[in-house]
Amino acid sequence: MIRKHIKKIANIGIIVSGLGILITFPFKDAFWGGMLFSAFSAATIGGLADTFAVKALFGDPLGVKWWDWVGTRVLSKKRKHLIGELVKMVKEDLLSISNIEAKLNAYNFAAVMLAYLKEHGGEEEANAILQRLAGDVINRVDTEDLAKTIQAFLLDHADALQVAEIAADIGDWTLRNHYDEQIIDFVIHECMKLVKTREFLLIIERIVDSALRSYEQGKFGRKLVDSAAGLNASKVSESIQQWIISFLREFASTSHPYREHLKKQLEQMVGRLRTDNQLRERVEAGKIKLLQSIKKHIHLDVLLQEYLEAFQQAVAAKSTVNADIFPWITNKLHDGITKISEDSAAIERLDQFLKKPLLNWLSQKHDYIGQVVSDKLHSFSEKDLIKLLEEKVGHDLQYIRLNGIAIGSLVGIVLHLFTFWIGG
Repeated sequence: MIRKHIKKIANIGIIVSGLGILITFPFKDAFWGGMLFSAFSAATIGGLADTFAVKALFGDPLGVKWWDWVGTRVLSKKRKHLIGELVKMVKEDLLSISNIEAKLNAYNFAAVMLAYLKEHGGEEEANAILQRLAGDVINRVDTEDLAKTIQAFLLDHADALQVAEIAADIGDWTLRNHYDEQIIDFVIHECMKLVKTREFLLIIERIVDSALRSYEQGKFGRKLVDSAAGLNASKVSESIQQWIISFLREFASTSHPYREHLKKQLEQMVGRLRTDNQLRERVEAGKIKLLQSIKKHIHLDVLLQEYLEAFQQAVAAKSTVNADIFPWITNKLHDGITKISEDSAAIERLDQFLKKPLLNWLSQKHDYIGQVVSDKLHSFSEKDLIKLLEEKVGHDLQYIRLNGIAIGSLVGIVLHLFTFWIGG
C-alpha cells in the first residue's frame, strides 16, 4: 500500500520540509528552533537533490534543457549500452546454460509425466489419441492400392530374403528347444492315422496287384507259383500295411536307431545350411525358380484387399460405439506405463531422455535468447523505452527521494549540534 503511494509521500515530505523552513526560521537562533530549522533545510535540500537525480535518469528535470556535463537524460544517452547490459544479464546470468540446467535438474520430468498419466487421466487421454489416430489411418487407406503395393513388395523383394539362413535359424532353434522330438512324434502319429485308413490299403493293393501282374505277364507257371504261395494283392497289401504300422510304432520310440539317425541328419543339414555354399546356392535358386513359376498365377492382392476391407469395417463399427478400436494399444500403453513407473532406473533414463534433447537444443539456440531480448528492446522507441523503465523502476526510485529527505534531516541535526557546541 505504501509502495503504491510512495511518490506522493515523497512529494509531501519535500513540501512539509519546505514549510518547516518557513515556520522555524524565526526561531533559528534558539537551540530547538535552530535544530529544527537545520533539519528541515537539509531535508529539503536532500529531497530536491535526489528528485533532480531521479528525474535526470529519464529526462530533463523541470523541463529545462540542461548542459551535457550536468548529467541529465542518462537513459537516452546510455540507451545502447543499457540494452547491451540487459541482454548480457538475461543471457549470461538469469538464463545461462548452467542456470537453466540447474532448474531442469531440480525437476524430474519423467516422474511428473508418469504422475499425470496415472493419476490425472493422462493414460486415458493418450489412449484415446492413439486409438483415434490409428483408426483414422486405417479408414483413410486405399485398400486396393495398399494390397497391390504389399503384393508387389513381397514378390519383387522376396529374392532378397535368405531362405537358407532363415531355415538354418529355424532348424537350430527347433533342435535347441527339443521341438524336433515333438515334430517327429506328430508326423509319426499322423502317418499311422493315414496308414490305417481304408483308402491307403486300397492304394497299396493296387500297387501290389500291378506288381504281380507285371511279374506273371500272363504266364501260367508264374500264376501257379503265386497261387501256391498265397500271393494275392489283398493279402500282400494287408501284410504291408501291418508292417508299416509296426515300423511306425517302433519308430515312435526315442531310442530307435533310425530316429537317432534322422536327428543327426537334421543337425547336419542345419550345419550345412550355414556352411555349405553350394547347398545354400541351390536353396536360393530353388526359391527364385518357385517365385517365377507362381508369380503370374498368385493373386495375393485380392486376399489382402478382402482382409483390409473387413478390418476397416470392424474398425468403423467399433468407432460408432466409442469402443477401443485396437485393444492391444490400450494393453501395451498400460503395461508400458506400469513397467516404467515400477522401475526407478527406467524413470531416471526416461528423465534424461526427455531433458537431453531439450538441453542440446538450448545449447544450440542459447544465443537466440539474447537476440530475442535485444530485438525486443530495440523495437521500442527511445521515448517508449524510457516510459517502460520508468513504469518498472520509477516507484522504487522514489525511495531515493525519501532517503534523501530522511538522511538530509539527520545530517542537518548533526551539523546544528556540532556548530552549536563549537559556538558554545
